[in-house]
Amino acid sequence: MTQADAISKSDALIALMGLTGAGKTTFANVAVGDPTKLQVGHGVNPCTQDPQIVRFALDGRTVVLIDTPGFDDDTRSDVEILQDIVKWLADKGYLKKYRLDGLIMLHPITMNRVGGTERRRTRLLQKILGEKAYERIIIATTMWDDMKSEDAMQSRLDGRKAAGGVWAELVGKGTQIVRHQNNQESTHKIIRKIIKTSDRLGKLEPLLQTELEINPRVVTTSAGKEVKSEILKSIKKTRKDIKEHQQTRPQRPGKRCSDATIRREWKEWREDERLLDEKLDMLEFRLKKLNSLSFRFKSFLSSLFGR
Repeated sequence: MTQADAISKSDALIALMGLTGAGKTTFANVAVGDPTKLQVGHGVNPCTQDPQIVRFALDGRTVVLIDTPGFDDDTRSDVEILQDIVKWLADKGYLKKYRLDGLIMLHPITMNRVGGTERRRTRLLQKILGEKAYERIIIATTMWDDMKSEDAMQSRLDGRKAAGGVWAELVGKGTQIVRHQNNQESTHKIIRKIIKTSDRLGKLEPLLQTELEINPRVVTTSAGKEVKSEILKSIKKTRKDIKEHQQTRPQRPGKRCSDATIRREWKEWREDERLLDEKLDMLEFRLKKLNSLSFRFKSFLSSLFGR
């Protein structure tokens, strides 16, 4: 985009979120009618590392879709994910220039189970947005063409919505779940739902934005507290693992020890010790980073458009 492509307050701003490979970029390309508009990522290094933007006209109104990085990226910590979201979500709201009309969460229906990362990141997203935003979220399930049994897929979907399911709280407070057919008609129908809700309720005001206006330290927000809680749990468990590992310390071989078994056991034990120590160091580093993270970012959209 060029600086001439300025966003106006009347534009509908919609974020595309979801798991890596869920079809966020494809959704945007299909919506605009250009399969090459945004670069689609494949494999372990998807192209959407920084938010990409696409704009088009729908029903006489400009729609701006923001294609965000995969929310389940295991190569990046929750602290890094939260920092990125602060950059592009809370920042523009905080500066009172642009606010989202809603979010579309793309989810591949072929995913057969809820992983720990997905559950944790979904909970984080809820803390970022706040309950008032749930009605402005649409979960669009994708990849129905790849299904082998519709009953099995529907059962998975029902499990996610049921009590204790990863989407239970969202759905219980207004989030809609729709089936995306991977065609332009389907994308436009979903986008119209977001716009209709936004016209009725107003622009989305993330809880994170409100909290950062009161205190710029990210760790004081609901999302920051959620991430900190998870880090502290991991630190506690890792320290326990280290203590238990010390209790399994094998015989240390002397310089002249020729027993291959003793040498192997000692080497393996030392390697496990090193990995545990590194894990603890990493967790403590993330905690320190979170504690120091403050709202000191230039608006992502403002920087794109030279404002």
